[in-house]
Amino acid sequence: MDDSIIDVTGESYSLSNNLSRNSSVPYWGHQNVYSYSEINSASSQQRVFYKTYKFNFLNSIYTNLDGNNNYAFILLFDLLNEYDTHKNTIRLEKQLKELRVYHPKTKSYCVSNLVKKLLEHGLHKDVERIRKEENYYDDYAGYDYLKLGAQFRAKLDLSDQDVGLLNKLWNPENNFFSIEFCGLEVVKFYLYVIKKIEEKYEKQSSSLNKELDELADSIACKHYNYRKGSSNYKYSLETIVNELHSNIFKYCENVVRENFGHKRKLNVDLQYTSAEIIEEYNSRVILKLKKIMQIYLPTINEPDEKTDFELNIQNTTRWKIKFDQLTIQYKKDSKTFIQEIINLGNQNKNNPSVENIFYEGSKFIANNDKEAALTLYIYYIYYDLNSVKFDNKQLNTTVQKNLFKTSDQLNDFQIIINEFVDDKNLEKALKSIPRVYAAKRKKIQLDRNAIQEVHNKHSGTVELLNEYLRDEDEIPEVESPEVNEMVLQIIPQSQQPQTSPFDESINFSKIQEEILDLFSKANLSVLQADFEIVARSKGMFKNQLIESINEICYETLDDVLIEEDEEFYIINESYFNRILAK
Repeated sequence: MDDSIIDVTGESYSLSNNLSRNSSVPYWGHQNVYSYSEINSASSQQRVFYKTYKFNFLNSIYTNLDGNNNYAFILLFDLLNEYDTHKNTIRLEKQLKELRVYHPKTKSYCVSNLVKKLLEHGLHKDVERIRKEENYYDDYAGYDYLKLGAQFRAKLDLSDQDVGLLNKLWNPENNFFSIEFCGLEVVKFYLYVIKKIEEKYEKQSSSLNKELDELADSIACKHYNYRKGSSNYKYSLETIVNELHSNIFKYCENVVRENFGHKRKLNVDLQYTSAEIIEEYNSRVILKLKKIMQIYLPTINEPDEKTDFELNIQNTTRWKIKFDQLTIQYKKDSKTFIQEIINLGNQNKNNPSVENIFYEGSKFIANNDKEAALTLYIYYIYYDLNSVKFDNKQLNTTVQKNLFKTSDQLNDFQIIINEFVDDKNLEKALKSIPRVYAAKRKKIQLDRNAIQEVHNKHSGTVELLNEYLRDEDEIPEVESPEVNEMVLQIIPQSQQPQTSPFDESINFSKIQEEILDLFSKANLSVLQADFEIVARSKGMFKNQLIESINEICYETLDDVLIEEDEEFYIINESYFNRILAK
């Protein structure tokens, strides 16, 4: 076998045509390689060889470099740079495993740089997994800047003690914490709660660290079955304590979430199965923690306007909290109510369910002010027409009967709706609403010459006709037959015929499109419990429905579309955009 070929699986792999079997690897004197840019110092011959070497490597052809390891290190940094574009962690891990197997000199550098790269992308769970698999626990230089304490030191003017406490935690990977105002309030609340709980323990001649150390001892012995004093026991203690700190941090974040009207909560269940451990943790820590969090809840600042706007995008039903407040505080002031509903709509303008704010507002005020109800219904149609899917929800029968006493009223409103759908002129439609309830008087046209002729011929009827003429301007309004139900024919031109918002080449079924529309309206995140109810209503199991969607999307995405994230099913926004119609 040629020395330039390695027998890796019992089969001999020949090199590509660009490198003959008898050619040698261009010599490259050893140097420290810190980045891919070192290729710029290579000769043209070395650069040509590197391209062939990389091509072969990516096609599972592994070249013996005859000690010229610079090429392998250049490849290491080349693969790391490419990850920033494709972000396929599995692919990068596989490539670096192959690199260190066939070029052992790169082994420690492959692991350390893989950890560094994943941390840069915030993939802490993957890092923890790799650290355990590789038994790698050496921090690289500058690693601390990724920790939570370092990130908030300047923002909150933290002490070294606070920074040290926060550095026990991984940066939470969730949308709520990523909103700057929310992250700041969670960190401040956590540090304040820790301070207060320490004061409680001091009165009992204890401390939080002492309590957590004793809990860690119980967990190491009872859950992991480590022998006390063994190397595994000693190593696990710090990891367990940090996990408990992270759990306390989650409790604090959930309190801030609830205070901000954010429906989704973090899972605070511990991974330990022993009921004895859970009971010990609750009695030692959680009972005190919950009392302190409740007492100091007022220290959390209310979200500002910008934060409200971002939270409304993440939680599509958060508007209901403010809406309920408006309905409770309603004092027969329709103009104020309409303006507050419009303001609430503006705060939710990027919420895919924004139209429901106006729909519910219209229903609520229908009993108090008919014109206000129609105004808010026009706003509902406006937002519904601009949404991904036109729902065209009708007001219920009771509300319809209250709003339209005659068929003329219904017809007039139908005309307004038709004109609005056609010209999209919101201001014009709103100004037209009063005419729906304007008085419509039945006029009788009388021929006065004919009356005079009758008067001359039939003098006996003169008094009767005179009385008729006197009442001409006092004829009461004649009502049209009552209307039992409002059925508005709202057919936007853009919906004739209705086209799918998704890529036609994927061939989604009707049920699959409905599910994807559900995700769209829920900001691409749906509770698993809610999803299961929807799946059952379609006569399917939730896993069966998800797998069918993931399978049909795999060819387009080369990845799964719907993933699990704690208690939710989520869709990556970039993936969702790729399945939409172009």
